[in-house]
Amino acid sequence: MASTSEGSSHHELTTELAALDRQLRDLSEQWEAVERSISEKIRRRRELIARQEETNHAEEINRLQSDVYALRDRLDQLRDSHLDFSALYRILQQART
Repeated sequence: MASTSEGSSHHELTTELAALDRQLRDLSEQWEAVERSISEKIRRRRELIARQEETNHAEEINRLQSDVYALRDRLDQLRDSHLDFSALYRILQQART
């Protein structure tokens, strides 16, 4: 009976680790997308600033800067997201025993 319990526990932990892996991959993809958006908006803003003498792009420059601040806030949210690492902790605990 202990073997069945261990197998069930192992399956449960494997399932939880797979879910955690998906969460981490999703978080990583979101992070990269936000970083790409920030880079693009900064590049566009710099282009507009460089051309500002030709025409007035102040409104668009301000909007892009506002977008960059919002995207950086999104990075903070992603960084601070709380993932459930309990499955990993239990695996480490079981490995120690």
